[in-house]
Amino acid sequence: MPWNDTRPWMKDPESRFRSPPDPTILARLADAHCHPVDDDDFSAGALTGLATGRLCAMSSSLSNQERNKDVYAASPDTVIPFFGLHPWFSHPISFSSPSSLPSKEDHYAALFPDPANANAPHPSLPKLLPHLPDPVSIDTFLSHLEASLVAHPSSHVGEVGLDRAFRLPNPPHIAADKSNPKHSDLATPLAHQLRVVEAQVDVAIRLGRNISLHSVRAPKETVDMLRGFKDRKGEGWKRLHVCLHSFGGSPESAKQIQKAHPNTFFSFATIISGRSPHFHSLLRAIEPDRLLLESDFSSTRDIDDQMWEVFEAVQLARGWDADEAVTRLEGNFRRFVLPVGPLGSDRRRGSRTGRRRRSGRGRTGT
Repeated sequence: MPWNDTRPWMKDPESRFRSPPDPTILARLADAHCHPVDDDDFSAGALTGLATGRLCAMSSSLSNQERNKDVYAASPDTVIPFFGLHPWFSHPISFSSPSSLPSKEDHYAALFPDPANANAPHPSLPKLLPHLPDPVSIDTFLSHLEASLVAHPSSHVGEVGLDRAFRLPNPPHIAADKSNPKHSDLATPLAHQLRVVEAQVDVAIRLGRNISLHSVRAPKETVDMLRGFKDRKGEGWKRLHVCLHSFGGSPESAKQIQKAHPNTFFSFATIISGRSPHFHSLLRAIEPDRLLLESDFSSTRDIDDQMWEVFEAVQLARGWDADEAVTRLEGNFRRFVLPVGPLGSDRRRGSRTGRRRRSGRGRTGT
């Protein structure tokens, strides 16, 4: 999602890197998670002018799914589009059919009840209600999601996931008053977020598309969700590649997830994960063939610098020289975006990865 990088050394760029960004190395790297669709100054020229070799461009809201197609069209050789609904924007989704959608008032009253009286709407809802989008049937959204994925054979599903920290923003006229908070106290229930995630995961399984997963302040719920998908969805889930983007859990939790879920990858951005004092420990906790880089940035012109910063962090944490680091990361990304194919197909038969997986040899992220 859009970030404003306010870290102190941003005022002194020369102190930011151990060595100047190398375009030949950046050309071999891939940004596993970024948001050019949210760049207010986006231009095709900014995108094609990047040194970074590949970009996984995320969708997030109902309104920017279509715009992400324009991002892809601006540079189809470098952009891999991802389509999906971020948990911050899951509140308009109704699980009623298109023909029986509830009114806007009834939809949000049921989603945001009064904590003291489940039969009444949340006290904060009336001031936000006029500014909230009309409800959209999950069936309608999934139909559009599937159409976007089918129309873009290289595309995958994302950004989807769980977020316990996010609160709906206050309307502009309220937030403009500096005495008021920017965000309300309305949080989309985790149960609703889980249903939205699972509906999108089912599309990913059916079409054989990989997933970029968001998780903020929901470590237990995320672990439970992954376990549930593995148990209930079986081989359809296990064959997908799932990237836990900007992973914020502990090194120990990362090790546990890797042990339980051989299909997981982990991507890191210094703007997010780099704020933790345990960042380097976390980078060392990820198996070498599951590690990915990302910027998580919307400002397209800044992606190269963000990528170089996290590339240097990985080198330092892992003790890799530049050649080993770029070779490993390049191979990891290729495996992450490796086409799976629709459920029931055998798209990978004969591939090196597929043979290793079926034989049970090797510890890869596929």
